[in-house]
Amino acid sequence: MRRTGPLDLAVPLVVVGAIAYGLLHISYDSLPTLGYFAPVPLVALALVEFVAARRVRAAVRHEPQARPMAAIVIARCVALGKASSLAGAALAGAACALLARVLPDAGTVSAAAHDSRAGAFLLAACMLVVVAGLVLERAGIDPGRDGSDRR
Repeated sequence: MRRTGPLDLAVPLVVVGAIAYGLLHISYDSLPTLGYFAPVPLVALALVEFVAARRVRAAVRHEPQARPMAAIVIARCVALGKASSLAGAALAGAACALLARVLPDAGTVSAAAHDSRAGAFLLAACMLVVVAGLVLERAGIDPGRDGSDRR
């Protein structure tokens, strides 16, 4: 498995963002307003991933205070980090689409102003998940491994 790169994150961001913008353009008027608690699960996921990344990094680097971890657990954590960074990028695309749809009307329509604040919180939470996923993915990389055997 190769590391997640900028292009890997840009593709879901743009594709999901374009689809979400099209759907929001068609059906935004029939949707309920967004709640401010929508980003809370994403923030919780990011915090859990940051904690897991710290533990994985300590186990991979064989730090003295680290509890040992099975190799399969480390591999699953790396896969979780990769998956959540990609999902976070896709959700960030949807949040950007929401903001692009509601920000022009935020000064005049109170529902659009509310949704723009909720969308900004959602975008921040998505970016936090992307960063946490990348940190978790890179925590499983052995620092003693040279780059000659990478594919």
